[in-house]
Amino acid sequence: MIVGVIGYGVVGTATCEVLKRLGHTVLVKDTDPVRIERAYSRGCGALNQDVEPESVFICVPEGNVREALASAPCSPITVLRSTVPPGTTERLSAETGRPLVFLPETLREATPIWDAMSPPFMLIGCQDKELGGIVAEIFAPLMVPYALVPSTIAEMVKLALNAHFHTLISFWNEIHLICELIGVPSHVVGVLCSLDPRVSTYGARMHGDPAGGTCLPKDLRQLIAFAEDKGYAPMLLKSVQRINEIVRWEGEEARNGHRSPTELRDLQAAGLIPTRDSEIGLA
Repeated sequence: MIVGVIGYGVVGTATCEVLKRLGHTVLVKDTDPVRIERAYSRGCGALNQDVEPESVFICVPEGNVREALASAPCSPITVLRSTVPPGTTERLSAETGRPLVFLPETLREATPIWDAMSPPFMLIGCQDKELGGIVAEIFAPLMVPYALVPSTIAEMVKLALNAHFHTLISFWNEIHLICELIGVPSHVVGVLCSLDPRVSTYGARMHGDPAGGTCLPKDLRQLIAFAEDKGYAPMLLKSVQRINEIVRWEGEEARNGHRSPTELRDLQAAGLIPTRDSEIGLA
């Protein structure tokens, strides 16, 4: 199958690699000439309007999705991998007249190709199950479970998943802040708590720094904005975001992203860290 990929960042690169390894011919388009040269050096061809691929994967930042769709060559199926607010895929499909499928990625920045080759599952968001089935067939050699769901559900799952991961990090970072005040090693607390099978090790064993990377903070902001646009005040999610800002590295007294006990007390006195009497998340 001839497959086009627009965007050769972390997601686009991983998508290209898995498609090539599954035996497809991959053509790439990107606005960055350095990325294009890198793609060509790795065996990808050029995607242009003279070619009509059998499917096109959009792997650009969410703010560039419309532009990418406008520049994409004609194709029977266009697959969005960009994280977008719920309802976007269905709306863009109606506006552009393109059959769109939403295929969220679950890649880590440190190991994107490994994650692309061995995903825990594949969630395929589509309004047309036949199109969703074609996408499932493309990745069938990976032999992982998949689910076909409406695109709005898949879009919400992607945001909820990253918000959950961010929440775990912020939870353990707040435990870390409390532990620093009393001289208790928070990582020991986290390791011991995670011995309980009900407690995830995610964040429990590695914390103390703000949630970083390009996905978790961005997707949390997107979910908060989406909720507020719908008239709902997401107090818990805003608290998660607030705690992330508290532990962000700043000032000479911060060490490796951690606050000193003195600085923590100063932040509490200034009202920047919630105390027992404050209402976290309502500010």
